[in-house]
Amino acid sequence: MEKNTIDGFNYYAVEPKNQNESKKVILIYHGWGGSTSGYRDLAEEIAEEGFHVIIPEIVNHDTRQPLANPFEAKTIQMYFWETIMTTIDEFPDFIKALGIIGEDVILIGSSMGGCIANGIFAREQEVGGLVNINGSGSFVLSERMFRERDYREAMSGTVRKRLMEYDPVERPIGPSPVLLMHGDCDEVMPIEGQRDYDHYLKKEQKKNAKFLVYEGVNHQITRDMVGDLIGWLKRV
Repeated sequence: MEKNTIDGFNYYAVEPKNQNESKKVILIYHGWGGSTSGYRDLAEEIAEEGFHVIIPEIVNHDTRQPLANPFEAKTIQMYFWETIMTTIDEFPDFIKALGIIGEDVILIGSSMGGCIANGIFAREQEVGGLVNINGSGSFVLSERMFRERDYREAMSGTVRKRLMEYDPVERPIGPSPVLLMHGDCDEVMPIEGQRDYDHYLKKEQKKNAKFLVYEGVNHQITRDMVGDLIGWLKRV
């Protein structure tokens, strides 16, 4: 896995030995408090199937002004959604710097990265596909659940309005395929955010969307998930 910098963006890339016919580029977004290096094995496994894989560094992580105590409650509350929103906003400039177009990109995200990928997918209608693993496509609902779980006050109208600007369930649905994956025992990112987005897709009669729920799985990526993910990518 090779580190690169272009136009101020840092990212890691894994080149396939033999590019497949799809020519798709896979962008992987990691979770809160994680790092690009934590997804090396997954990136290399996907590259073995002939895909070019890119893992961007995310603001407030790796070398981009990392937070001192990312898992401290107040730090999460202050920076979680802002990190997601900033990364969504950066996407057009990032792929422009890379010289690739949206329709050639399949977004994969885990946990916070799943929120990022879903947010980009909802905004950039031409993107080639989405895989949201243990994330959420319903931002306002997820924030409400976070606050209830942590015994915090209800979100203000200002916070709600800000989240709605990025919330996938508030935006039209594009034509590209979607794969949602979530463990039914997730104690970190409640599955309800995925269920709500899946309900939204069904309500809008989106045909090329699939929601896989993994029984007894907490907030993790299992081998079954990886197998299902790669099988889906090969079909796409």
